[in-house]
Amino acid sequence: MEAGSAEAPVAVLAQQYSKENPDVTFDVEPVPNEQYGEVLRTQLQGGNAPDVFYVTGGQGNPHSALPLAEAGYLVDLSKTVAKDLYTDQSRFLGEFDGKIWTQPYDFVPVTNNYNLTVAKELGIDLPFKSVDDVLDACGVAQKAGKSLLRLAGSTVPNNGLTTLQLAATRVYSEDPDWNEKRLKGDVTFADTKGWTESLELIVKMYKEGCFQQGAEAGVIADNVPAIAAGTAVGGFAPGGQIGDLRRVNPDNEYVSTAFPGDKGEKYLFASPSNMLALNASSDKAKQKAGLAFLAWLAEPEHADALAEVSGNLSIRAGAGAELPDQYQFISDYFSDENYQPLGNLQWPSPEIYNTLGTGVQGLLTGQTDVESVLKAMDAAWDQAAG
Repeated sequence: MEAGSAEAPVAVLAQQYSKENPDVTFDVEPVPNEQYGEVLRTQLQGGNAPDVFYVTGGQGNPHSALPLAEAGYLVDLSKTVAKDLYTDQSRFLGEFDGKIWTQPYDFVPVTNNYNLTVAKELGIDLPFKSVDDVLDACGVAQKAGKSLLRLAGSTVPNNGLTTLQLAATRVYSEDPDWNEKRLKGDVTFADTKGWTESLELIVKMYKEGCFQQGAEAGVIADNVPAIAAGTAVGGFAPGGQIGDLRRVNPDNEYVSTAFPGDKGEKYLFASPSNMLALNASSDKAKQKAGLAFLAWLAEPEHADALAEVSGNLSIRAGAGAELPDQYQFISDYFSDENYQPLGNLQWPSPEIYNTLGTGVQGLLTGQTDVESVLKAMDAAWDQAAG
């Protein structure tokens, strides 16, 4: 099961695997991103989940791996190639109780993705070096009857990811260990200036027309078509979104950038957060077939092929990979090591991210305020941490 389309990168590679191994077939079940976590958990609890399925690392998303491992839903992959695909920095994403439970399949930069062809037509210079540059470009796009940024404001995943990208330079660049401090109770969301600034900036961009009209009701499925068609210039998503944009409209040029800090600070999230897991309740024959597929997928040739399809980086090379042209504007982020794993992957419960995502929609509709959202996130954290 995959979040998103039946043409998702892993599904494309699965088709290739079936051609090479005709006795193995895949029945791909695509699920909309915003519904994926709930659907997966329901299927696992009901005993009818797929044999192989998509998860994210850590424990901060509704479909994060570690809570599923703790609940006994996953097959132990400690004695497989999966253990070799983590670094010391990223191992926490797939490790629980001293064992590895998931296999990462690509290295994911979390970026702003832009239709560079349309940006050039509008005279918008990329990359942006400051928030003022972004706000100026919002006005340029508006005058042309477009929006600079597409936001699926009715969805937790897009609202949460957008906020985290702003927080990368407002929280984590100054304090990469912020999550560890929050776990110890040394800091909170509400008393951290950078979290307040991040949410206030979303509200400011909304009021200044940076997002499409009705952004608070936007859905993820509309983001790629809008950016590919040029009615929106860009949006917040993993770099792999570029692969989807190319499939929809291959005539345009697309690039991935990072959202700038208030004073041009450079920092982003990047990690092997896309992963596959095997269903512990599947019969042994299907588990064996799943293990063989995961081993095949990890071979350098196939890992590189998946990255080419996805638009992310090869799990075999990670941040040390030779960067495709789409990442030309952020190559120095990797060479200067100005990145870390996505912030919420270390949060102790998906409910914190859910509170953030729903809170952002409330900010857009005027039904809540920044302080209330951050206090609610702290309450969700404290409840999860016991």
